[in-house]
Amino acid sequence: MSKRSEQRGLEALPPRWRDSKDRTREIDSALPVRKFYIRAYEQAEKDLALTIEDMERIHTFLYAIKNNKSGMFTFTRLSDGQYEEALRRFNEWRKNND
Repeated sequence: MSKRSEQRGLEALPPRWRDSKDRTREIDSALPVRKFYIRAYEQAEKDLALTIEDMERIHTFLYAIKNNKSGMFTFTRLSDGQYEEALRRFNEWRKNND
């Protein structure tokens, strides 16, 4: 589990403590639902993660906006390795700024 998904799970479903049947310890009754929430959150993050193709499309849009282009235009695509490096840096930045 990622720290971010655990944090979001705790925000959405804070612990609800109750005594166990034998009253020897307390039980977090929200834990089973929170675990499901955390797994779903992590799957959503995977589903929404940027891909190399997304990065290429964003790069194209930025080029077009910067150069006031529309319709057909010549565009120099970066290598997959360069897009992968940009993705790695972005994900590292996002991880450190959450």
